[in-house]
Amino acid sequence: MASTLLIKPCGIDNYEWLSIDQKQTIVGDPLAELQVGDGERLAQACAANSDAVFLVAAEAVSIKEVAFDEHERKLLRQTIPYTLEEDCLEDVDNVHFALGKVGESTVPLALVSRRIIEESLAGLERQEIAITQLVSELFYLPVADNSWTLMVEADRWLVRVGAYHGFAMDAETASFALQLLLDEAEELPLQLTVYCAADREQAVLNQLPEMLRGIADFQIQDYWQIIADGVMQSQLKAKAINLLQGDFAPSLPWKKWWMHWRIAGFMFLAVTVLQFASVYTQKTILESRNVELRAQIERAYRSAVPVGAVMDAEKQLRRKVNSLKGSAGTGFVGLLAQVGEVVASIDGLSVQSLNYTEKDSEIRLTILAAGFNDVETARAKLEKLGLKAELTGSNAEGDKTRARLKVRS
Repeated sequence: MASTLLIKPCGIDNYEWLSIDQKQTIVGDPLAELQVGDGERLAQACAANSDAVFLVAAEAVSIKEVAFDEHERKLLRQTIPYTLEEDCLEDVDNVHFALGKVGESTVPLALVSRRIIEESLAGLERQEIAITQLVSELFYLPVADNSWTLMVEADRWLVRVGAYHGFAMDAETASFALQLLLDEAEELPLQLTVYCAADREQAVLNQLPEMLRGIADFQIQDYWQIIADGVMQSQLKAKAINLLQGDFAPSLPWKKWWMHWRIAGFMFLAVTVLQFASVYTQKTILESRNVELRAQIERAYRSAVPVGAVMDAEKQLRRKVNSLKGSAGTGFVGLLAQVGEVVASIDGLSVQSLNYTEKDSEIRLTILAAGFNDVETARAKLEKLGLKAELTGSNAEGDKTRARLKVRS
């Protein structure tokens, strides 16, 4: 089952981690589920979980809520750094400001040195550990309404007094810091939940300000038991501010996706190459056939039209055929049919030569007739058919007459 992995560094290149399923339940003792190992083992654990959360020490992160004006809502990332410039120990350019869910007039913030994030991410990247969240451990310290929570470890104390108010302190200065917290509080808590080892209860109680001793409720739990309880409070987990935003927002996990889909990717690439090769081969064959076909067309055109430029053989040939066919008796075919009809109707009349001029749609013919009267009869019949027949010359040839006629529509 996919789960959330909580990670905490412990030494050089070593980590502790605890896996919690997506329903935020832990079966049995969390300490029994706690794993310790190097970066290689942790990277394997991260790959098996949908959400890997790296816990940043509370000392490194400052959390607070900041009020803003309505006109600043769309520009909070640009205006917040300068609003808090005087509160930062470092130059604002060296501080990373991570925003939580924006409210009506306030926005929760987590402030951390950019150097700390860069070093943390560099170490994780070096060991190929993929995380989805970078969160202050303070966000997973359980807290209830009108109550404070205190976690006591050997050399540090962590206190949380609200969803976005808390800090880490040295054990030596804890009493003084808690007293200042009391002095600044608008109202006193109804309860102080203290997590510490059993043998330190009395020592911790003695260090608490007097006003907190009477409401202190001691709980004997280990660090990971406390964090697990905090994570399982879904409302608190939803309010945790992920530091991986802005300049540190995670990029898409291309490497992980590639490892998962590389076989399918290779197959797709192979199919694509084969398809491209097939299409290229077919294109080459078709181009070769096209060249051959165009050569055949040109040869066929030249057999009908030996001279002249060839631009589009098929179109040019169609145009010539159409000009020869003509329409409504015009054109070579129409003229030839009418001339042939007249020649056939006169006995002893024969055609010796015939030329057609496409440009003028004109037939020039030489006829041989029994006499000049037959020539005139032929010309008159052509005129009667609506053609223009012009005698361009004649001469006697023995007992017959040779004549030249020019016929057009």
